[in-house]
Amino acid sequence: MGIGLFFGLILSISKIKLAVKRDPKIELVTEALPGANCGACGLPGCQAYATKIVEEQYEISLCPVGGDDTIQKVASILGLEAVESAIPMTARVHCQGGDAAVTRFAYNGPRTCSAATNTMGGFKTCEYGCLGLGDCTRVCPFDAIHMGEKGLPVVIREKCTGCNNCVDVCPRDIITLVPETTDVHVICLNEEKGPLMKKGCAVGCIACKLCEKNCPEEAITVINFRAIIDYDKCTNCLTCAEVCPVPVIDPVEISKKYKKMQEKKTEEKQPSAEVTAP
Repeated sequence: MGIGLFFGLILSISKIKLAVKRDPKIELVTEALPGANCGACGLPGCQAYATKIVEEQYEISLCPVGGDDTIQKVASILGLEAVESAIPMTARVHCQGGDAAVTRFAYNGPRTCSAATNTMGGFKTCEYGCLGLGDCTRVCPFDAIHMGEKGLPVVIREKCTGCNNCVDVCPRDIITLVPETTDVHVICLNEEKGPLMKKGCAVGCIACKLCEKNCPEEAITVINFRAIIDYDKCTNCLTCAEVCPVPVIDPVEISKKYKKMQEKKTEEKQPSAEVTAP
C-alpha cells in the first residue's frame, strides 16, 4: 500500500514537472476560428489548425468557413499586419444531365457514387456526368447541398462556406469551388464530340465556340470540346450565357441582370399592338 502511494506521488510530481506548457495563443486562435471542425483547412479540426498556426507559423487563410473576419482576428492575435483577405469561394455543380442522362445498365449496388463509379465506370452513358447518389450531400457539415428533383445536387449559396468537402468526395469531379462573386459557370464537363456526347446526354456542351467567339474579355475558351471560364478575366457580362444555344452556361439563378436580359428579349419579340383610327 505504502509503495503504491509512493510511486503514485512520484508520477504526479513528474507529470507536473515534465508537463509541456502550451502557448496561450493556441487557445485564443482556437476561439477565433468558427469551430466547425470541417477539415477544410486540411487538418482534423479547428484546434489542430490553431496549434499549427501558432507553433509552426502555418498559413492563416486556410479557413473558408470563417472567411476574412477570422483571418483578421487571427492576424491580430499573432501581431501580423497587412494580411491579404481570402476570396470567398462557393461550390458549383458542373452537370445538368441528372435524370435526363441515358442509363446504360441497371445498378443495384451500394447507393454511393464512389461504389457506382467502381462498377464498370458507372451506370450512366456519359462518363463526365453526375451519378446522383448523393455522396456530396452526406459530407456537407453545413447542410448546404441537397439532391434536387432532377437527380442533381443543388447548392444553397447562402449556406455554402466553400469548405471543399463535396469537391473532395465527388468521384466524377463535377463539383468545384469558384469565386462567390462570379455569376456564370459551365454546367457540363463533357470532352467528347457533339454527336458522341448526344448519345448519352441531350443537354451537354456541343463545343460550338459561340461563347469563346463572343466573350469581350476573352475569359472563356473551348478546350477538348469543353468550355472553360477564366474567373480572373470574367466580368459577369453574361454574353456567353446569352449566346449559348443549348444552354450549358448558366448564370446564377438569382441573377437579376440575367432575368432583366431575358425579359427584354421577350418584350422585343412580342408584336406591337395595332392602333385603329376612329
